[in-house]
Amino acid sequence: MPNHRRVRHSVVVPSRRRRRSALRRVFYSLILLAGCAALVVFGLGLYGYVKFTGPGPLAEDKVFQIERGGVLGIAADLEKAGIISSANIFAAAATTTGDRGRLKPGEYQFKQAMSMRDVMNLIVSGRFITYKITIPEGWTTAQALDRLRENEVLKGDITLTPAEGQIMPDTYVFQRGETRDDIVRGMMAASQKMMDELWPQRAADAPVKTPAEALTLASIIEKETGVPEERARVASVFANRLRQGMPLQSDPTIIYGLTGGQTKLDRPLSKQDIEQATPYNTYRINGLPPGPIANPGRASLEAALSPAKTRDLYFVADGSGGHVFAETLEGHRVNVRKWREIEKKRNQGGEEAPVMDETDAAGPASAVLPEPAPEAAAADEQAQNSSLSAVTDIEAAEQGSGNPTPEPEAAAAASAPDNAGQGAQPPEQTAAPIPLPRPRPDKLAAATTAVADVTLDLKPGSVIKGANGLIPIPAPKPRLR
Repeated sequence: MPNHRRVRHSVVVPSRRRRRSALRRVFYSLILLAGCAALVVFGLGLYGYVKFTGPGPLAEDKVFQIERGGVLGIAADLEKAGIISSANIFAAAATTTGDRGRLKPGEYQFKQAMSMRDVMNLIVSGRFITYKITIPEGWTTAQALDRLRENEVLKGDITLTPAEGQIMPDTYVFQRGETRDDIVRGMMAASQKMMDELWPQRAADAPVKTPAEALTLASIIEKETGVPEERARVASVFANRLRQGMPLQSDPTIIYGLTGGQTKLDRPLSKQDIEQATPYNTYRINGLPPGPIANPGRASLEAALSPAKTRDLYFVADGSGGHVFAETLEGHRVNVRKWREIEKKRNQGGEEAPVMDETDAAGPASAVLPEPAPEAAAADEQAQNSSLSAVTDIEAAEQGSGNPTPEPEAAAAASAPDNAGQGAQPPEQTAAPIPLPRPRPDKLAAATTAVADVTLDLKPGSVIKGANGLIPIPAPKPRLR
């Protein structure tokens, strides 16, 4: 028995030792493997960090468009463009930092040798390149849309059709990739927002009854003056005329009726332009035209909704870019004569008079007052002052003409009868030439008696001066046989 126990003891002890030794080896192996893996991970991490934060491969500044997509697609595009050195490191870093879903598409300017970390921070910040486009106040819708079409950054055709006055003049910021319709939609929304804000603030006695009328009046104010402090007073002239049932007689409305807002009118208005009947010609119609003639800015809309409190009915250019106002026709004529003197001095000095086209937001639509036709000036003067008409008739008789020619001063005054704006001749003043008055037989007899002692060679068509004025000598009538 003792021997049996010793044998058994000698067999069991070595087996346990071997098992313990094997477990130790496995444990140590795992520790070694874990250490190696940690070293590898650390090495890779260190390598990736150095690559991620170190200088990038970009040799010079570059503008690049980041399209919408996942981090892997963005990283691949950046690597292909030579902006980063490794798409895998960039994507891994974006995932590790939590910026994977924060990358914003857009056009960015990447600096020379920019690190991947700075590239990622730039794209996450959304500091992409922006562009600006400005629509000046007083531009027509056609002009605004043409400017959008000319822009090379915007994409797509314009399919929206905003009406005149539905675009808000302003500077709009956009980025590459936006469409032209996107900008038009924003312009229309801004215009509606402006109206929604200002319409409730209108004066109780505002001359307009609807937002559409407010836009129309504001567009006329916009085209008449670009001087900010004048807008409310110009609005008062039109408001007073509307209340009294007087024609607005605004030159820019004539221009819009001729061009439809599609083109410029690179010449002064003519008598024929003023006489031409269009729905927008406020010399030929009463009240407001059927719609706006341009896209007004905020200040002009405010003026239309709350005009100044005046009794002004007329205004004309003052030679300095602004206007001078008058309550009466007589006062307006004085202002017109002053403007004529300014214009004359400028022309004598070789300086051109300030002609503004209809799209110029910095001044009146037509600052140069067109010269009236002599017969139209005389007709107006007859209607306003009968004694002056008699003088012009006598002068015409002395010249042997059937068309009376007014004095220069009378012509200057007649150039702006009943005109709210720039002094253009209204159509109602373009009457036919006034015929010379025929002397009555009793006056002719009295005149003949007064000169009976003078021997004269009287020829048909000539005139003689009698006691009561000039007497024309009629041609003899042929005898009937």
